[in-house]
Amino acid sequence: MLAHDLVLINALGEERWLGRAGAHGVARLVRLIDAASGEPLGVEVRDREGEARALLPWRFWFAGPQGSDGWAALVGALGVPVSDQKYQKPRAAQPWWQGHQLAGDARKMSPMEGKAARKQIGWYRSVVGANEPVVLPFFSAVLLFGLFSDVVPVFLAGLLSALTVVFSLGPAVASALVSRISYDRTVEAAQG
Repeated sequence: MLAHDLVLINALGEERWLGRAGAHGVARLVRLIDAASGEPLGVEVRDREGEARALLPWRFWFAGPQGSDGWAALVGALGVPVSDQKYQKPRAAQPWWQGHQLAGDARKMSPMEGKAARKQIGWYRSVVGANEPVVLPFFSAVLLFGLFSDVVPVFLAGLLSALTVVFSLGPAVASALVSRISYDRTVEAAQG
């Protein structure tokens, strides 16, 4: 919470900055209550026009032992009106926010599997796409035959090519292994 902005950080580490003033500033919090069970489902952060700007799943943001403290802290820090609204979730919809206008937002504001997170935040997706770590080593591999040459410039080209392959693929392979071994564990497995 900043003086002029509400900053929400989702499960992928992306920040969502919502102004606290202006036409689209945070003006109200609306708790969505399951019409059937009376349980809180989520919280809509709405602007002055009544448009939802963010959707926070209650279970992951405000449930549990410290959940009520987090809810009280958010309400107190924002100082905006809070209201409850009955929400009729679609039949057999899993998760409950399926069909909500901010369903994608709620999905990112919830914990996700390691594989799904990797698909969205891979460092190598910037330019070429998923195959970027392979492109440079592939073209460098052409010169690897120089390692078996007696001619010094050809041998050096082969050596530099080998170093390029190792230093290009090394971080990508290490990142993939660490991610799959360490980050894909459930919270319960990591604590136990």
